[in-house]
This record gives sequence, C-alpha cells and structure tokens, in this order.
Amino acid sequence: MSVARFAAESVESSRAKRTPLGDAIQQLRRNKAAMASGVFIVILMLTAIFADVLAPYDPAATHLRDNYALPGAEYWLGADNLGRCILSRVLHGIRVSMSVALIAATVSLSIGLVYGLVSGYAGGRVDDIMMRLVDFLYGFPTLIVIILFQAYFKALGRESDVTAFVKFMLDIDRALGGLLFVFIVMGGLRWIGMARLARGQVLSYKEKEFVVAARSLGARPQRIIFKHLLPNILGPCIVQETLQIPGYILTEAFLSFIGLGVNPPTPSWGMMIQQGFQALRSYPHVLFAPAGALALTVLAFNFLGDGLRDAFDPRMRGT
Repeated sequence: MSVARFAAESVESSRAKRTPLGDAIQQLRRNKAAMASGVFIVILMLTAIFADVLAPYDPAATHLRDNYALPGAEYWLGADNLGRCILSRVLHGIRVSMSVALIAATVSLSIGLVYGLVSGYAGGRVDDIMMRLVDFLYGFPTLIVIILFQAYFKALGRESDVTAFVKFMLDIDRALGGLLFVFIVMGGLRWIGMARLARGQVLSYKEKEFVVAARSLGARPQRIIFKHLLPNILGPCIVQETLQIPGYILTEAFLSFIGLGVNPPTPSWGMMIQQGFQALRSYPHVLFAPAGALALTVLAFNFLGDGLRDAFDPRMRGT
C-alpha cells in the first residue's frame, strides 16, 4: 500500500468518526473562557449544596458587638450592620441565585418549548391564534408585571382571611424564603421568546425530507414531534435559555434590592447590596463581596452561553 493511499484512508477514517456533537464539544473545549466559566459555575453549585458546611457562621446569627467589623481572622470578609458574617451570607446567597436561575430557566424552557412545538407543527389558524397571543404578551412590561405580582403576594401574605389553597401556597413560599412566587412569576413570563425560537425551528425542520418521509410512512404527529423534531431543536433552545440565565439572576437581585425578593433573614446578594449601599462611604467592604459575587456569576453564565452558542451553531464554527 502506498503512503499516499494510506494517508487518504486515514483521513477518510477520521472523517467517518466525526459527529456534529463531537465537533461541538471540541469547539467548546477550545474556548478557554467558556470552559473556565463552566468550572466556576460547577463550583458555585457545589458551594450552594454544601453552604452549611463551608460557611463559618450561621448567616442569620447576629453579633451586635461586631457590627461593621473589618475583614480579618475572625470574619474573612468582615461583618454587616448587624454583625452577621458576610462570607457566610455570600455563600448562602449562592443558593438563592442558583435556585432562581435554574428553576426559572427550566419553567421558561418547558413552557416555551411545548408552546412553540405545538404552534409550529399545527400551523394554519392554530399557529396564527397562538402567535397572536404571544404578540399580545410581548406588549406587557415584564419587569413591572413581576413587581406588581410580587407586591400583591407580599401584601396577601400579611392577611389572615385567605382561602385554604392560598394559605397552603403562602406556607410553601415562607418555607422557601419567599422564592416560590419569584419562580412562578419569572418562569411564567419569560417563556415568550423561547416559544418563538422553538416555533421557528419547527417550521424550518418540519418540511425536511426525514420528517416528510416519516409522515408518508404513517407516523403519528406525537411520534414526529418527539422523535424527529424535538431532538433537533432542543440544542439551540437550551443554548438560548443559557443566555437568558443572567437576566433571571439580575432580576432576582433587583427584586431583593427593592424589598420584593426573598424574605429576611434569608441571604440574597441583592438584599446584601442594598444594605451595603447605605454604608458605602464608611464601610465599603460590606458592599464589595455580594456585588463581586453577583458580577462574577453573571459574567460566567454569559461566557458559557456565548461558548455554547459558538460551539453548537455550525455557522459560527468557522469550519
């Protein structure tokens, strides 16, 4: 066998082993910023799980004699106005941000994906009606609606004359530190863009040869949707939802900053920033830790989302 023929066969063999998923993973691994961000996010999740073990103090425990204590051996990042350990509160605050990000993203992805699949595959009048509803919801100022809902639920929690179901929901909300309605409102209002993306993907795939062939062989709509369409559109939708996670984190931080987020004394970066902002000129260390944690987390999700988009979009691979 000649050297040229052997080299040609080796090239063909390597090409045969390549897959779109493998190419995307290789592209992602070459993106150092995205990989570092992924590692950072994994560390954040592990820290959120083991925050009780890692935190040196109870985040709600107050030591008034140590109020505004500077960083040192006893309090590595200092203490706030009530003498609470800032490091312990920052570590427990990761739980709030990660919970809101992941649960709101899951709710948004699930609703938007199902809605877009049904609308895109049904087509015709059904598609027109469903998309007009999406257009109508686009006219709502999302942040203002979230603030109004949160203010309503906060006021409802202070009333005694409520139904059994409302009381049950309020009890769950209190057990979660005031996060239940944040999850519901944020996830329930942020699915609109995902629905449009899923619908557009379905419209581009449902007339392709493999879908037409499955339809001509008598495949039921459920099988076509879940066997042929969903696997092809799931990747771009997940990548897009990853890019939306920083928005969820910042929204939760903003709600906590204005007093409509988690219930005290549950630690939240937004609440800690609000408390630190009041003492910025005299005790800036109270603000720097939660603000830095929030900024790094948002940047990590942005870098990871950009890396996933570049890796899974063939038009951006440069190959």
